[in-house]
Amino acid sequence: MENKTSPNDSVGRAGKYFKYAIGEIILVVLGILIALQINNWNEEKKNHQLKVYYMNSIKNDLKKDTIDINRITRIQRTDNQASDQYLKRILAPNSTIDTIINIAKNEYNFKFAVKREYANNTFKTLISTGNIELLDKELTQKLMDLNSLQLDQLERFYSHMGYFERIMSDYLQDYPIYSDIPENSIVEKILWEDVNEKELVGSFTSILGLRKFMFENSISGHLKVKEQSAEVLNLIDTLLEKE
Repeated sequence: MENKTSPNDSVGRAGKYFKYAIGEIILVVLGILIALQINNWNEEKKNHQLKVYYMNSIKNDLKKDTIDINRITRIQRTDNQASDQYLKRILAPNSTIDTIINIAKNEYNFKFAVKREYANNTFKTLISTGNIELLDKELTQKLMDLNSLQLDQLERFYSHMGYFERIMSDYLQDYPIYSDIPENSIVEKILWEDVNEKELVGSFTSILGLRKFMFENSISGHLKVKEQSAEVLNLIDTLLEKE
């Protein structure tokens, strides 16, 4: 006897296939969504770890800077005290041209210590890579402000130092300093005997005054940077406690 498939059976099977296909599509979509969510979680975890790394790296930079600022300002304050003592002796009522020559030739140290840059490698990396966006907005703004202050301080300092170096260059053309010249040698006599007293006194006192002015401004700028660095460090500590 011949079996015949009724129209209702065909419709039933089609319905089952349709439901099965829909189920497969839903499973595929769910799989994709789950994979995307896992990928997002992994990306968020990676960004969080990177954020914490950068904040700790900035902390290390600022701590090194603070130590260096303390060291340089301590040296420059001592240097200014020495300049004050030289000026006090030069301007004393009993001072003579021999006093000034002796200080300029034998006592005064023309070398000095300065801070030529700040430890901002992490900040530069954040800017160049675009990872600055990983950080808290308040922290980002404070880092921008700090960097502007650092650049302004260095620009001011180099401007002052450039002027000081030009004055020093003019001075050394007339009164060169050679620490290994034997005392009372013919070279020393040629260089230091019959000096133009007015020019020597004017040039040397100008050097002392300019050097003191340069370091006073340098110290003031460094302390502003140090104060703002402390604010950034406090903010980073607060943010890290929340992580």
